[in-house]
Amino acid sequence: MSSASAASPRRSVTRVLALVGAALTCATVVSGCGYGIQDLPVGRSIGGGDFEVTVQLPSADGLVLGADVRYGQQIVGRVAGLDPAPGGADVRVSLEENLEVPSDVLVSVEIPSALGSPYLRLVPPPNPSSSLLADGDVVSEQNVDLGPRVETMLAALGNVVSGSGLTQLETVVRELNVAFTGRSGSVQALADTATEMMTRAIDEQTSFDQAMTLAADVTRRMVEEEEMFDRYLVETAGAVDVLVAQRESMASLLDATTRLAANVNELTAATPDGAGGLLRDADTITATLASFNDRIGTTLANMNAFMAAFDSSVRGDYLVFDGALEIPESLDTIFTGGYFTGDFTGFDDASAPASLEELLGGER
Repeated sequence: MSSASAASPRRSVTRVLALVGAALTCATVVSGCGYGIQDLPVGRSIGGGDFEVTVQLPSADGLVLGADVRYGQQIVGRVAGLDPAPGGADVRVSLEENLEVPSDVLVSVEIPSALGSPYLRLVPPPNPSSSLLADGDVVSEQNVDLGPRVETMLAALGNVVSGSGLTQLETVVRELNVAFTGRSGSVQALADTATEMMTRAIDEQTSFDQAMTLAADVTRRMVEEEEMFDRYLVETAGAVDVLVAQRESMASLLDATTRLAANVNELTAATPDGAGGLLRDADTITATLASFNDRIGTTLANMNAFMAAFDSSVRGDYLVFDGALEIPESLDTIFTGGYFTGDFTGFDDASAPASLEELLGGER
């Protein structure tokens, strides 16, 4: 073997060892600084001209730089940056320059599989805006849906597998068997009734819609008249305060009304014909007094004329007229209130009636 051929394998081995050492050195430096392959500045731009928008996420767990942005089944962009925010994270997304999506586009965070990395999906809204998403636009959290979390699904699956979910399901099935055993007729009738109710509900859908429209109108009117309602409540509070202040007076009035009702009951009970007879008697008395009033007025007028003529005929003579007017005691009680049994102190001649007409007419 020549010296040249022996040196060639040694150079090849030396070159391989140098490359391996360089790779190990790079790996050591990268791992020591806390970086990974996903942190390398590659694959974060869609390339070929792009524009950038910001998506506000309440949580960016699992989302990595360079993650896909899909519109339908097409990859139209990538995650270019992740910036922390007070309520979550601001995700900077690089999109194709010729991409045309509405400015109110919806963004959903989805996971292709349990072991896959999350990606962003652009979803057109039901009523898209006429303006298009442009460079520098921001998609707010209101237009973002995080979708199901892998941790939540695995926890629910673990719940079922651990036995608690299966035990509950077994209990439900057992109770359903107990409820349905021997009651097929009742269950069928219940199903028929439910079907009929649903049919009637569908038939009355228009009425339901009208009722909901009226309810919405009433609510709107109440909102519009809120100031008037506030004034009404204030005035109502004042009325309640007045009623509270008059509580004793109202209680006294109610007591007096109660006593009056008791007296009326006693009076009607003492009347042979009851309240009807009492009313008839009152009508008779009123009619009698009315006719008596007409006659007594004529009598008084005649007596006044007689007294005037008598005074003029005996002027200067020693003649005295002594007359008496006989009035039944019952009428006297009505006119004068009955016999006076009190004290005459304070009465004088000036307060006495000057004539019979004044006495019977009640002017004094």
